[in-house]
Amino acid sequence: MAAVLRLMIPTKESVEPDDRQLVETIRGGDADAFEVLVRRKTSKVYALCYRIIGNAEDAKDISQLVFLKLWENLEKYDKQYAFDTWLYRMVTNVAIDFMRNRQSRENAVNSNLRLVRTSSDPEQGVVVQHKEVEAVFEEVSATLSPKQKTIFVMNQMDDMPSAEIARVLGCRESTVRNHLFNARKAMQQQLEKRFPEYARLWRQR
Repeated sequence: MAAVLRLMIPTKESVEPDDRQLVETIRGGDADAFEVLVRRKTSKVYALCYRIIGNAEDAKDISQLVFLKLWENLEKYDKQYAFDTWLYRMVTNVAIDFMRNRQSRENAVNSNLRLVRTSSDPEQGVVVQHKEVEAVFEEVSATLSPKQKTIFVMNQMDDMPSAEIARVLGCRESTVRNHLFNARKAMQQQLEKRFPEYARLWRQR
């Protein structure tokens, strides 16, 4: 009967609780509500993990760890703040810790980062293929700190402004801008040194 009643609810109306309401339900002991929250946020969490780490399997592992930490720390969430901001801070902290502890550089590729333009226009001079972008980013990002890389990815891939990144990371906006400036400078220097043919494309962005 309950299933039939749910089907009778108009689908165009929002009947699902918002994030804050869902958190309160979970705090009240409803484990099923946590499963709803996990399903709701899985794609966002995985996407951010993958953009920062650049490896699908590692991104899955980190996503699972994030939701474990989410379950353990849900009581600490302050509902006066947007839930996604609090969640993104958790994601970035776990991802940064992973990068700091990782020994190999082989997984330090962000396959979707818009480091250089991709174009088939002959006037572009160089046709940058997908795998070439991965390889270039792997090389030039090796000198970045985990936080610099995270901020660079969030700004360039997610188009997040400095103010929003600062809220996610819990730091000053000026700190974000400094990290972003230093990351771009370091990567440009590496491009000039290792990939001069791509450095021109960087300057044209």
